[in-house]
Amino acid sequence: MTEPAPPPVLHAEDARVTIDDVVAIDHLTVRARGDRVLCTGEAEALFALLTAVPLRSRAPWHDEAAMPGEASLAAGTLHVAGLDVATRAHLDVAGIAPLDPPLPKGTTAHDYVTWSARFAGFSPRAARDLAASALERVGLVTFLRRAVETFDVPLRRALVLAHALVADPAVLVLEAPLAGLDGSAAVFVMNALARATEGRTAILSAERLEPGTPEGDLARGASDVLVFAGGALVLEGAPEELFAGVRVYGVTIRKNPGPFREELLARGIEVKGGPLRMSVRLSAEASTKDIVAAASRARAPLVEMFPIVG
Repeated sequence: MTEPAPPPVLHAEDARVTIDDVVAIDHLTVRARGDRVLCTGEAEALFALLTAVPLRSRAPWHDEAAMPGEASLAAGTLHVAGLDVATRAHLDVAGIAPLDPPLPKGTTAHDYVTWSARFAGFSPRAARDLAASALERVGLVTFLRRAVETFDVPLRRALVLAHALVADPAVLVLEAPLAGLDGSAAVFVMNALARATEGRTAILSAERLEPGTPEGDLARGASDVLVFAGGALVLEGAPEELFAGVRVYGVTIRKNPGPFREELLARGIEVKGGPLRMSVRLSAEASTKDIVAAASRARAPLVEMFPIVG
């Protein structure tokens, strides 16, 4: 008798993700085909839900009252490795690495990861051993006794990665681990990622997938790439499909979404999302000049336009 196939690392059916009861992503339906899922574009709300870390915690220097916060699943279903995200059951098998969380001052790297293991239920001695092993795996073996507040961004990213893997989870959820990094800093974190994800499934995010960048290289190693814009999943597929000349831009306008959409469609440009925030997929003949021309003709002032893929 053949063994049943394991559940997909990420599976959603008509899921609605809200932030403080405001819809952030709607009608999300996806079933990951492989073991390495990379999300890009406007995926912050999804990762706030997957990591169970409120968005306001990512910018502690801002006024909390002005920052969006709690993510929840308001409708549909969302599962990680077959476990329900709505009830946070997925946290039993997932190691979480949110983007640049605040770190406690006066704490060494070894103490920080040891406490992560203690919170996972390990004894003090086992937690210390596991912490040392996790730090070594991500390249921080020489930084065990160093205070975490002295860490630069690459070291902080590796430290949070050690926190995520210390309990030997089956799945890693890694939010934008390469955001803002290039050169030797990106190489250091890429090496840490390669060691941490070996033998595990992973759900990662990247801010933008530009060819030749560290995040673009990370995407090429994924089994599935999901592109979010305008509160929806607008593109999905294997990286070799998405990088084959596909160009997707995020666009925000101030008014007149109906005429703007009509102008884009008349130019052969695919539109998803809206009404004021959307993604546009350029045809082979189109360029960003066509987006600007469509906005001008529709009298729809452009607020922003940025590349997501390509």
